Amino acid sequence: MHAAWRVFARLVRRANAFFGLVGGLLIVVSCVAISYEVMSRYYLKAPHTWSLEFNIFLLVAATFLAAGFTQTHRGHVGTEVLESVMSPRWNRLRILTGDILSLVLCAFIGVKVWQYAWQAWSEGWTTDSVWAPHLWIPYSLMGAGLTLITAEYVVQVVEAIGRGDLGRGEHAR
Repeated sequence: MHAAWRVFARLVRRANAFFGLVGGLLIVVSCVAISYEVMSRYYLKAPHTWSLEFNIFLLVAATFLAAGFTQTHRGHVGTEVLESVMSPRWNRLRILTGDILSLVLCAFIGVKVWQYAWQAWSEGWTTDSVWAPHLWIPYSLMGAGLTLITAEYVVQVVEAIGRGDLGRGEHAR
């Protein structure tokens, strides 16, 4: 592989590792916010209007931003039963085919989500709640996450083809 490709692949992996950490931190923040809301609502009798949407935004961000990290380690749901009954060659082909299809799907949805985020930004969309946060925020986080996972699929597909073995069928690196 060319040096530029190795740099790109390393950057994608590092970005996905970083955003995997960010996703974990967002889940911790969500847990703290939910705990605060529960204590405030039931013990202080002071509910908040922002808590539900805030936590939804946090969990959407955590889910999408960490998706590329999960794919780096092939942690998404798989079909291990097929691996046990198929030959290694067919498993490599199955994994490569799945990666290519996933790449196309994530890229397509990512482009559409980024277009939607731009529309939400330019038209000033907000939620219908009293708090009314801007909707471009979760849409942009979804777009960023889809971009990261698409980049990871590109790296995995190109590396599998570059090795000439159509992927080794490993579940983790």
